[in-house]
Amino acid sequence: MWTYQTSVEWKTDKQGTAHCEGKPAIDVATPPEFGGPEGFWTPEDLMTAAVESCIMASALFFLNRGKIGFRSYSSHAAGTMEKGPSGLVFSRISVTVTLELEDAAQADAARKALQQAEKTCPLSNTLSCPVELTLEIQ
Repeated sequence: MWTYQTSVEWKTDKQGTAHCEGKPAIDVATPPEFGGPEGFWTPEDLMTAAVESCIMASALFFLNRGKIGFRSYSSHAAGTMEKGPSGLVFSRISVTVTLELEDAAQADAARKALQQAEKTCPLSNTLSCPVELTLEIQ
């Protein structure tokens, strides 16, 4: 079992700072669409980025385990939030991964590695909304 600890300290209005021991602090705020200031990470941004980075970490594990050589990995994600019966909820998070392989013959193995990453990402598995992964191989 692992435990991850953070803390948030309110600064002003709808803004605070998130802390995690031994790591840089992150200024956070309410999203502008809900009256927060521009230019700060929001809980919604962090949720989307957390899933996206979890997919990356899982993908790197399976790509390395499968000895799949790649030159670059990049992704972008979109988290969709909607009003549900219990209030605002994420209804889906879509992650698009662009993977530049060293050898095009490993494309099928790369797809399988990314499918494993999608299935085993602990954050994706925790959420009640679907996480949809799209892979673009170059």
